[in-house]
Amino acid sequence: MLILSKFAGAAQQLTDALIVNPSDKFEVAQAIREGLHMSRDERVSRWEVMFRRLGEQDVTWWAATYVRDLAASKLTNSTHRPRRMSRCT
Repeated sequence: MLILSKFAGAAQQLTDALIVNPSDKFEVAQAIREGLHMSRDERVSRWEVMFRRLGEQDVTWWAATYVRDLAASKLTNSTHRPRRMSRCT
């Protein structure tokens, strides 16, 4: 079973992992316990979902998504530039 920090970017993609706040030792301990007591069928099911998602959203997908979001951000920022204030003397 995969235990993943909620601060890791992959946590948004691998939602079938046990997501924890790594600074909360009780939450981490609980996730370890849950993983140890999880049935084999549930572990296999979760792994299948995560591997399928990784097959669809690989490094090429990540790069394309990043570039697309960056371009969209650049367009948004260029259309919403604040006006320059004239200097009063």
